[in-house]
Amino acid sequence: MRIDPDSCAVIWDYDGTLVDTRPKNLNVTRTIIRDITGQDPDRYEPLASLDNYKIALLQTANWLDLYHQWFDLSQVDTHRAGNLWHEYQTRDTTPTPVFPGIITVLEQLRHLPQGILSQNSRTVISHALQDIRLEKYFQAVVGLEDVDFQRQKPEPDGLILCLEQLTRLRPGLVFYVGDHHTDAKCAQMGRQVLAQQDRDIRLVSIGAFYALETQPAYGNLFDHIAEQSDDIVRIMEGYCEN
Repeated sequence: MRIDPDSCAVIWDYDGTLVDTRPKNLNVTRTIIRDITGQDPDRYEPLASLDNYKIALLQTANWLDLYHQWFDLSQVDTHRAGNLWHEYQTRDTTPTPVFPGIITVLEQLRHLPQGILSQNSRTVISHALQDIRLEKYFQAVVGLEDVDFQRQKPEPDGLILCLEQLTRLRPGLVFYVGDHHTDAKCAQMGRQVLAQQDRDIRLVSIGAFYALETQPAYGNLFDHIAEQSDDIVRIMEGYCEN
């Protein structure tokens, strides 16, 4: 069943949803923390191993929370870390593979407006999409530099901005796909903003859990759960049948 491009759009989280950036982001974070604090990154539990890093990501709301809670950075140093992210991401050559089945899903949804909302750098994401030849699927990318540091997800500012760029906030149905509880909360807060603005837009959240070993406890915060990447299209098609 073909989903109507005039009334539907899709917004994706990037890290952990479209591509597996966890090994690269760990390496970049280790470098940033070492350079800012002068400390061996291994002294910080989340940076001692990839498994520890994955756990810390699930336990924190966003990168600001991660840097404050685990590395005890001041606000000034946290902003400095954010400003270093693009440069250090560009330097690092760790592969960021696309999750299995995602390219097929993107191709099936190619006729729809699709965007990316991320706390990663927009420039880094755009270059990565070009390298893996996925840029053709996305008409908008909203990243770290597009939203004030204090208004990153779960605040809905980036989500509304991405939606404006994709659809100019026309009436319709929007699917937001993410893997973190911050994504679910961002969708919830986005719905509140759209309602306050009296927008005739229905926002549906999908938890992308195909990269996780077990379903997280926050799964019930999403409207739907995709245990496999192809579940995403099935969920979306279900709305067209109603």
